[in-house]
Amino acid sequence: MKNEIVIAVSGGVAAYKACELVRNLVKSGYPVQVIMTRNAEKFVGKITFEALSGRPVYSDEFENGMLHIDLKNRAKLLAIVPATANIIGKIACGIADDLVSTTAMACSSPVIMAPAMNPDMYNSPALQRNLSVLKNDGIIIVGPDEGMVVCGDQGMGKLADISLIQETIENIFNSK
Repeated sequence: MKNEIVIAVSGGVAAYKACELVRNLVKSGYPVQVIMTRNAEKFVGKITFEALSGRPVYSDEFENGMLHIDLKNRAKLLAIVPATANIIGKIACGIADDLVSTTAMACSSPVIMAPAMNPDMYNSPALQRNLSVLKNDGIIIVGPDEGMVVCGDQGMGKLADISLIQETIENIFNSK
């Protein structure tokens, strides 16, 4: 059996692209567990990820005991796709107040974040400072890409291509 991957989906418009990542990883034979922030559920329903992963999807850290500890013990890798400014800021500052942030804080396996947000948000000094903290902490940042985002603004902030995120995940496993 291949290594279990926990895909954490945070609440941005790019959340729908995480569906493709989950589908591709499952197709490649990886067991995938999806967790979501409450805001992510406003963009993509749990049932979509349950159908793609073949597993229940969780968003409440209290719905199943100490779920964040169970997840960190099972995860060979945690990928936060998309990573919003909110989740990036929480983790950079050590705030653990939902299932995604508590799992990330507890996780000793490799953590990947794929930022996706408005270019002005991405370029803000606070976000850049938070990304710097995360990189120094050993978190792997994939992307973002430059292009037009949903609101029509142009610039850096578009979610990295799913194939690049998947390649990064697979490279981590192949290098072990």
